[in-house]
Amino acid sequence: MKNKLFYHFTLILFVFLLALVSCKNSSVETDLGDSLSPVEEVYRVTGTDNTVITVNKDHIAYFRLNFSEIQPNDVIENGTSEGWCIDWQKPINSNGGVYENIQLYSTFNVKPWKPINYLFNILDELKQSDPEITNLEIQLAIWTMRGNPEFHLDAVALADLPSRMHNNGEPTFSREKVDFILEIVESGYRDFDSSDGTRFAVIAETPSDVQTVITVVE
Repeated sequence: MKNKLFYHFTLILFVFLLALVSCKNSSVETDLGDSLSPVEEVYRVTGTDNTVITVNKDHIAYFRLNFSEIQPNDVIENGTSEGWCIDWQKPINSNGGVYENIQLYSTFNVKPWKPINYLFNILDELKQSDPEITNLEIQLAIWTMRGNPEFHLDAVALADLPSRMHNNGEPTFSREKVDFILEIVESGYRDFDSSDGTRFAVIAETPSDVQTVITVVE
């Protein structure tokens, strides 16, 4: 009798734990170890371990990313979409650079990604309220919120930022607009309820010496 009760308890516990780690039908929770550390608690998107991405600069988003070799799943499809990066210190070939065998990870409903995913969900409203907000202010806000590596705009020399962030010693972005974006996110992200249909980031696990890039899906 005790063995039978133990068996049923173990089965129920297993089902409960399995439910906790599910995130969309095609994602499984993963421990990234050193490969994407410290990007935490994200979910590997099945069918994306041989993804090929082509990276180009963009004037609407920070990058324009083309995805190919993605197998059918419930998270992301092949095609071209917006791109951003979460590591400001590493280089990337953004003039048609091609990266192969890239694994993708979902941030859907991942708590540490809530501020960034909230930003992606209010981005259109922000741009409507201030049409002068550019991809540069958005990218700087993402670096600040991601914080790995640490990024504080006031503590970074202008010359140490990517070349499109400055021209002739002057910033090509507005610090006030970066602060405005961060204030809006800080005041609203805690009440943001992630659910199907909202936008969220998908991470592309580029080589360790290359900028980690993300795209946005919904």
